[in-house]
Amino acid sequence: MESQPVRELLFILDTNMREAFRSLYKAKLRTLLALIGIVIGIGSVIAMISLGEVDKAMSRSEFEALGTDILILKATGKTPMSLTDALALTGGVASIRESASRLNSQGKFRYGGKELGDGPIQGVTASFARVNRLKMQAGRFISDLDAGRYWCVIGADVARALRESGARQVVGETMDVGGWLFTVLGVLGETEENYSLPFQVKANQSIFVPITTLLRIRPGLDVDLVIARTLANTRPESAARDVQSWFHKRAPTLEIETTSAQQLIAQMESHMKLMTLLLAAIGSISLIVGGIGVMNIMLVAVSERRREIGIRRALGARRKDIQSQFLIESVTLTVVGGILGIVLGSTSTWIICLFADWNFFISTTACISGIAVSSVVGVFFGFQPAYKAARLDPVICLQAQ
Repeated sequence: MESQPVRELLFILDTNMREAFRSLYKAKLRTLLALIGIVIGIGSVIAMISLGEVDKAMSRSEFEALGTDILILKATGKTPMSLTDALALTGGVASIRESASRLNSQGKFRYGGKELGDGPIQGVTASFARVNRLKMQAGRFISDLDAGRYWCVIGADVARALRESGARQVVGETMDVGGWLFTVLGVLGETEENYSLPFQVKANQSIFVPITTLLRIRPGLDVDLVIARTLANTRPESAARDVQSWFHKRAPTLEIETTSAQQLIAQMESHMKLMTLLLAAIGSISLIVGGIGVMNIMLVAVSERRREIGIRRALGARRKDIQSQFLIESVTLTVVGGILGIVLGSTSTWIICLFADWNFFISTTACISGIAVSSVVGVFFGFQPAYKAARLDPVICLQAQ
């Protein structure tokens, strides 16, 4: 059974809550204006945090789709990475399951005398499609038997431009690539670019040719990127050390920078966390403005209800009773605003995710924080009006009209 003090406390809280709702209802316009500020403030915070969490989840899923066993290698010093060393990496390092090297160039594309535009011309090996999870729409990708051949695989955008220029069957057509005639072996499917990676494949806008062929028509190119996949259960740090040690033995002056998927995920989550905090801080500005509006409205309420305060004091109400009444009123106002703000923030997030084609979800932590923050705002901005009401002279209050 509940003790007498507990029952008294619950009775006082219930009475104050009823009185708070009654007072807020009487001043409907004023209450509505205060609610708008709190609703917009909490809604902004919820939407900003949730969108930050959605973006982080989407970026992480992109990494996981590419694979967490990926290792990215780049030469950072003055000594370039030789094509021979890059191609020998797979068999040379025991912890590397597969690797794909790339030479990168730029050139104009033409078909039937019509210019299709310009874009990346990438010299690759057969493993490039497997390592980067590129899907074919028609034909086949470059194979190791195509070394030195003038054959190419084109991206989805290039294939679209080729069809618009009159090509009936894209596969088998001959096109001008950077001033050289190439036969189209295959067409890649539409590929979504992963901007979280420290490199871009630009598969849709690119033409892929055998790496040895590109080196023949564009002599002097250096390997700008090697993408490797490690063996299962191999620690990224261990694989990175193995790779650097292997390259150092073959080219002592070569400086290799290795980046693992775990490092990229950690960097991405760190940046996303900072971005989420910045977005929440921006949203909090409107919440502070709403809190100031609550304080202003509560101060007006204290001035208007001086006679009521005087009567309650004359009937035996203590100062802490008056103070608690106005505090509960303020907290009630902000908590109701917080609940409506969660609804507004969730709806806004859903609409943005719908148009951006993102997976929608709401951060539970943000919702719980929204209620907690709105309660704190009610106490913080309601304390001064409540304190002022409790310190009013009851005799002067009874004389008020």
